[in-house]
Amino acid sequence: MLKRLLLLGVVSGLLAGIASLIYQKVYSTSLGVDFSGIVKPVGIVISCVIGCLLAALGYGLLDKWLKSKAEIVFNFIFVILSFASIVGAFAMKLPLETTSPELFPGLVVPMHFFPALAWLTLRPLFFNSNKQAV
Repeated sequence: MLKRLLLLGVVSGLLAGIASLIYQKVYSTSLGVDFSGIVKPVGIVISCVIGCLLAALGYGLLDKWLKSKAEIVFNFIFVILSFASIVGAFAMKLPLETTSPELFPGLVVPMHFFPALAWLTLRPLFFNSNKQAV
């Protein structure tokens, strides 16, 4: 089960990273702002993959400890942590020469939800409702 969880973490992270890069491109093109010097594409993908790998390990631990309640508890924690993570986006100090800094949260806040969305979307492809590998 651990191998399948880690695979789910990697695939979910890559999907979230790709979605974030697409969103960054659309956002930048639509609004004419470029935050790529602050939020680097490689950093976006790496943070999504690491986040989903940590989620996979967390899910594995919860499954070991809570058995039948693990999925609902994990989903709740993952969503709460996703919301909590946006605080950093609002607290971030941008360089003074940044054009339109007020648009920065609009770029990065939605990206914080992409890992959870990717995980919740792909999980049924890796495990059935009884937590057995598909």
